[in-house]
Amino acid sequence: MKARRSIVIAFLLVAVLVLGVGFAAVSTTLDITGKADVNPDAAFKQDIYFDSAVANDAGNTATVNPNDDNKASFTANNLSGMGDSASFTYIVKNDGDLDAKISVTACSVSIGDTSIFEISTSWDEAQDLAAGGQAEITVTVSLKSTPEESISGSFIVELKAEAVNA
Repeated sequence: MKARRSIVIAFLLVAVLVLGVGFAAVSTTLDITGKADVNPDAAFKQDIYFDSAVANDAGNTATVNPNDDNKASFTANNLSGMGDSASFTYIVKNDGDLDAKISVTACSVSIGDTSIFEISTSWDEAQDLAAGGQAEITVTVSLKSTPEESISGSFIVELKAEAVNA
């Protein structure tokens, strides 16, 4: 009888142990709720930026936007005759690990008739900006016709980049 009682107690202990292990295995499932955004493109674009800006002609200004280093600006002052121009040089750096296709566009933000301005850049969009490299880009604004009086214009320059073979 004593042996039988020992077997029953041993069986109950094993049953409780199995139930405990089974419950522990089921209850260790960890549920995570929330949202995760992975945007490698944003991190890549932070590596491509305007490093510096220079007005090549006296009386004009060129700056890199302190809040967004993918934007810059320039002001061309006192253009008076057809073909008059002002040029601005920007250094673009690629501090990333990937080569980049970049485009540099400029547009007038002046008040009044902005169709009088022609804007060009020296950057050939077919070429890549190598990882760890830099490029010197010249932006030139010129008058397409002669205004009644000398004219000044304010312009925004924007840099866009995408990874090559990413």
